[in-house]
Amino acid sequence: LLTQLLKKMGADLLGSVQAKVQKALDVTRDSFPFDQQFNILMRFIVDQTQTPNLKVKVAILKYIESLARQMDPTDFVNSSETRLAVSRIITWTTEPKSSDVRKAAQIVLISLFELNTPEFTMLLGALPKTFQDGATKLLHNHLKNSSNTSVGSPSNTIGRTPSRHTSSRTSPLTSPTNCSHGGLSPSMLDYDTENLNSEEIYSSLRGVTEAIEKFSFRSQEDLNEPIKRDGKKECDIVSRDGGAASPATEGRGGSEVEGGRTALDNKTSLLNTQPPRAFPGPRARDYNPYPYSDAINTYDKTALKEAVFDDDMEQLRDVPIDHSDLVADLLKELSNHNERVEERKGALLELLKITREDSLGVWEEHFKTILLLLLETLGDKDHSIRALALRVLREILRNQPARFKNYAELTIMKTLEAHKDSHKEVVRAAEEAASTLASSIHPEQCIKVLCPIIQTADYPINLAAIKMQTKVVERIAKESLLQLLVDIIPGLLQGYDNTESSVRKASVFCLVAIYSVIGEDLKPHLAQLTGSKMKLLNLYIKRAQTTNSNSSSSSDVSTHS
Repeated sequence: LLTQLLKKMGADLLGSVQAKVQKALDVTRDSFPFDQQFNILMRFIVDQTQTPNLKVKVAILKYIESLARQMDPTDFVNSSETRLAVSRIITWTTEPKSSDVRKAAQIVLISLFELNTPEFTMLLGALPKTFQDGATKLLHNHLKNSSNTSVGSPSNTIGRTPSRHTSSRTSPLTSPTNCSHGGLSPSMLDYDTENLNSEEIYSSLRGVTEAIEKFSFRSQEDLNEPIKRDGKKECDIVSRDGGAASPATEGRGGSEVEGGRTALDNKTSLLNTQPPRAFPGPRARDYNPYPYSDAINTYDKTALKEAVFDDDMEQLRDVPIDHSDLVADLLKELSNHNERVEERKGALLELLKITREDSLGVWEEHFKTILLLLLETLGDKDHSIRALALRVLREILRNQPARFKNYAELTIMKTLEAHKDSHKEVVRAAEEAASTLASSIHPEQCIKVLCPIIQTADYPINLAAIKMQTKVVERIAKESLLQLLVDIIPGLLQGYDNTESSVRKASVFCLVAIYSVIGEDLKPHLAQLTGSKMKLLNLYIKRAQTTNSNSSSSSDVSTHS
């Protein structure tokens, strides 16, 4: 219902009809849980089958903005789907064809940042650097401008509209500026303006910017810093305003992220301070990092290994290792496109190892980001990086095939394009990846993607697509193949006439593979072939049948011997 109404807003409607659609959207927003609506919108934005026009984009963005003003901070979940959607919204802030889209996208990013600053900042930290930079610059300018407005003219400052969950909006984790749309209580404004001065504001602004840039990624110094037996590092981090921030504790566990949240809270505290009596007890505990810490990570790993017995080690080996924060570091490194070649090679090799392990949490959280970064890396200047990215992609395909369902077209296209590479190492890796794609993605879906490529692409992409289709045909059911023949045959007949002999040969082999599955049902579709071409095809079909019968008879002999 929601997505259909938003699509309707993109059509040329009479004013009266548009008003009715808008009213329906308002009723929808107030009638259903905010978190469900938010998740639906995130899915809609990342859905590759959807191609919203500029008006629909504006409608979606305005709806998200109005929704964010009423959502509770806990409604905003930092999922992989949300990260991908936010990435797309960041790209919309540079939409060249519409200033309305650019403006609406900027407002949405600011609204989400204000809704739940720690979660949104953690989300930004997991994005590639180019996305981080764009969002950080926007948020920094917003904080600076709104702080100037707040200090210069407090009576003009406006804040978020209270949600239905009024009590929860008093959380200290809401907007550090409280400047969006709607109403803010006068007492809150009085308190803020009485306790802020411009030097403190700019100090906090710098801290917020740094927290966004560095959040969720530990520096190399953090990695090398010794961890004490009580789980605390040698020194505590001190925030810019002189107050002690959360110590970076608990090694490589999930508490690193929570520590980052606390550090960010310290950075934004001056911009969003309320009297202690305004904070209800339970909300004040929501983002305490300590309850979420992984107890085993509070010990020095080497000391732990020496202290346990063999039986204990066997039990530890059975526990799946959480690589989430390591992967976050690797993704940050991989976002340095065309730079730091050796470091990125190391990151890709490390990712290759993780891919071969059973790390469900990693794929649940990072799959989309990993895939998009790998596909982007296929355009890298260094050929060894391109080849290695294809190797990692192939390994993920082998171990996580189901996750590619929504990205089949993009992955196939990028892999086939890599066959044009001038370096043999990259072409070989692309061929291996294409072969794995053919055996990993659902056959019907694969063929539907390949057919238009075979008909329109030039050499060598069309050759690679035909070879890939041949492998898919070998594993498809007869009934499904019969239904797809109308799409498949035209491209193969076209390939049979190609000036490249390798393309002609590959087309014949694919027709032979089809005949092996459906038999004489293929013949009616070949009416336009000349006599000589039909004769050649029959020759290859008989040769394939002879080869198959010989292999099966030799198999029978070996079975009875």
